[in-house]
Amino acid sequence: MHTSDVTPISGSVGPGVILAALNLRSMNTPAPAPHGDDLAHLRLIRDVSAMSLTQFSKGFQGKSSGAMLVKAAIELREGYEGKDLPWSSRRIHYWTYNPAKHQVPHVGPFIFPDPDLLSTLIDLYFARRNLYFPILHRPTFERSIAAGLHTRDIIFGSVVLLVCAIASRYSEDMRLQQETEPLRRGWQFYDQLPPHSNHIFETPTVYHLQYYCLAAWFLEFSCPSACWALIGIGLRLAQDVGAHRQREGQPTVESELWKRAFWALVSFDRQISMANGRTCTSQYEDIDADLLIECDDEFWENEDPARAFVQPADKPSLSSFFNCYLRLNNIFAVGLKMLYSLNKTKRLLSYRDQAWEEHIVAELDSALNGWIDQIPPHLRWDPNRPEDAFFDQSAFLYCSYYQVQMIIHRPFIPMMRNGVPTSLPSLGICTNAARSCSLVAETSRLRKKGVPSPEILSSVFTSGVILLLNVWSGKRTGLPPYMNSALTEVHKCMATILVCEKLWQTAGLFYDILHELATIGQLPLPKDVTPPDPAPSNLSKRARENDDEVQVPPTSAPAASHPPTGNIYHPTHSDSASAVNTLPIAHQFGPLPTYTTDLGKMPVFHQSPPRPSESTSSWYPMQSATPFGRPDFVTGVQLPNREADDVFNMDHLFASDVGTAGGIQPCFGE
Repeated sequence: MHTSDVTPISGSVGPGVILAALNLRSMNTPAPAPHGDDLAHLRLIRDVSAMSLTQFSKGFQGKSSGAMLVKAAIELREGYEGKDLPWSSRRIHYWTYNPAKHQVPHVGPFIFPDPDLLSTLIDLYFARRNLYFPILHRPTFERSIAAGLHTRDIIFGSVVLLVCAIASRYSEDMRLQQETEPLRRGWQFYDQLPPHSNHIFETPTVYHLQYYCLAAWFLEFSCPSACWALIGIGLRLAQDVGAHRQREGQPTVESELWKRAFWALVSFDRQISMANGRTCTSQYEDIDADLLIECDDEFWENEDPARAFVQPADKPSLSSFFNCYLRLNNIFAVGLKMLYSLNKTKRLLSYRDQAWEEHIVAELDSALNGWIDQIPPHLRWDPNRPEDAFFDQSAFLYCSYYQVQMIIHRPFIPMMRNGVPTSLPSLGICTNAARSCSLVAETSRLRKKGVPSPEILSSVFTSGVILLLNVWSGKRTGLPPYMNSALTEVHKCMATILVCEKLWQTAGLFYDILHELATIGQLPLPKDVTPPDPAPSNLSKRARENDDEVQVPPTSAPAASHPPTGNIYHPTHSDSASAVNTLPIAHQFGPLPTYTTDLGKMPVFHQSPPRPSESTSSWYPMQSATPFGRPDFVTGVQLPNREADDVFNMDHLFASDVGTAGGIQPCFGE
């Protein structure tokens, strides 16, 4: 029998060759026993299967998923109190309602809104969604509608319907409130979309990519699994026409629209993959498409070709935000791939470097520091910025930035890590990034006076859970949960989420989780964090109808018929100025910390005095009944396999934070 010789890996070859060699050789060797980290998703699947109460946790949930983070917070609190969470605040409607089950099959031509309403919805879409993800070119889009293309071309007509569906959630026009269920706002347009997929046999057009972008955005907070699948289809179609590759020649309207749609799909794929703990469809190293031309829509076209796509030097471009966001998103993608990979990948990365994780994190931190230094002046955080559009973009950008910091350092928080402690000050970095994110979100909420900001929901929820890890890990510090100032910051996150829950279903679910984890005995929540009581009719309806038909309580008073939309969702300059003047919260802590080293050096725990009226006798009441059972992702959860006295030993938390924040230097210099 012939046995081939295995050539030793030479120390003179480059790291890329070494990595490839190790990867290839691992394919010809027996697979090692599964690592505990790689089996975490199986425990989560068992939890989900044990109690299928929510559609949101169906399907695979990996290491980076929000469910994993929430489980850690629940285990920490239940271990602290020595009992299961009662889950008495859980509103079953947000956990079980599925708007897709109420779809009405549509036959015949598309039904578009009345012309005046269509115009209003287009205004809202470009003001509230295209502001962040500019996949549409407004002059071209409106010319096509004026020419009636949406009545002749089924794909472009679908794009128009999706624009209407997305914008409907920002409008109080009574013509859009025919649905008795607020969580189905906009579905009257989505329901008309053709269910067949014959277009996959056609050559993709830019309208196809726009269709998948918009469909995914509409379903993001109601059907996340469908959203994830739609993004994958859109990216495959983009690759089919080479949209992921660099192009030659002068820019055109069509070439720029291809780039916009492709990069929107890529960025959204990464975000939704992170939220579910899944692998991204497109990897950074497989893409060399150029970023967007930083030029506003009105300057794309010009009779003089030399002046086309030229932004006036004295006018910052709205599209600068998306390029800035994409650069952050690229850093995030590298961190997601490296730090949340399977253990077999980590074995390759650890070859000849057992401290590889710390080195990777140092490089990521260095990249983030470089990114923050390059933010354009008009997008830097300024709570007093007079331009509403740039303020909104800046708030989203900084919330996203702090979320990326939390994602990078989350695996190294002691209560999330089962392994050798690291020298990384990750607990401090995550906690203070969460504090900063909550401050940005609170400033935005107060300035916008109730206008929802669903684009920051993921960042704000992540911040809330990270802060709750802080609240419930203070046993050995002598700081009771009710004295921890992080609880106040959790309330800020809840207030931001509460504004969105009427029309964005996941917001209600996020709120319930934070509410349950942040409730300490009978201490009341702040007024702006408490949802209104349901109307009596809805309470009786809840008692006699199936859970899937329960109506959520309204979060605001009904609007008058055909209100002036601009007064609701397009604040004037004077409105913004007056809102800014009433925001002392934005200046309580001075400038926002941005560099990772700054966040790592800040205190982890802050103490706040109790309110005089609070009584310690009701902090930890006896366990109450759980009306709807425990959520899927915590059913059957076991506490960490450690001695009871050691479960909340905080010494190792502070030991891992000793020294200068970010003490490990980047491998290849700044």
